[in-house]
Amino acid sequence: MHQWGAGPPSIVMLHDGLGSIEQWGLVPGTVAERTNLTVAAYDRSGHGQSTPVPSGPWPTDWLHQEADVLHDVLESLGCDQPLVVGHSDGGSIALIHAATHGGEQATLTLAAHTWVETICFDAIESMRAARDRFEKGLSRFHSHPAELFEAWSGVWTSSEFQRWDIRGVLGQIVRPVWIAQGSDDEYATPSHATLSAEAIGSNARAVPLAGGRHLLHHHDPEMVVDLIADFVGELGATNSDATG
Repeated sequence: MHQWGAGPPSIVMLHDGLGSIEQWGLVPGTVAERTNLTVAAYDRSGHGQSTPVPSGPWPTDWLHQEADVLHDVLESLGCDQPLVVGHSDGGSIALIHAATHGGEQATLTLAAHTWVETICFDAIESMRAARDRFEKGLSRFHSHPAELFEAWSGVWTSSEFQRWDIRGVLGQIVRPVWIAQGSDDEYATPSHATLSAEAIGSNARAVPLAGGRHLLHHHDPEMVVDLIADFVGELGATNSDATG
């Protein structure tokens, strides 16, 4: 766990399926400075230096299990009406948490998945064919890169996981949600964000990012900071209107 700022976090950031705190780069700290809010991020099990180390693919319900972990993390941090920002798998976890645990969480997702598209399956299969190159890159940030890569890529390409689809529960989300996705996302079709937002309802907005790729915070961190700051500003305006 790492925190930028003092006091209970107002923003909690969830990394992607092969990510870690370190891989967020300067984004969390810049968001804290820009919004004057405390930001926190944590490594999920098997990521960074965290334990336990995975053995084989994650179970098919691992995203739901991680949503339960997120619930415990938010309670332990004493967060009050947090904004949860999740990238890719982290975004899926944030959406599951918002749908199944309720509460006052607002959610911003970056390239989140809500079902398995063929483009995603094919991209990860291609990664598995070149796993040595990816594991070498992951070794800069993770103590067990090979195990992490197998855990993540193994479940995403498993036959059981091809039926994974959380759109049926997203309508239970009652707080504001922004679903951001780059137009050049290598793991999703352009309609993924729109269909995900439609599954949530009128409190959700699909946010297309022209030219954006899947690793948005790597390719254009300033855009990600702007997006988070804009959502924080809108949440503040909404709360002021509700109480004014």
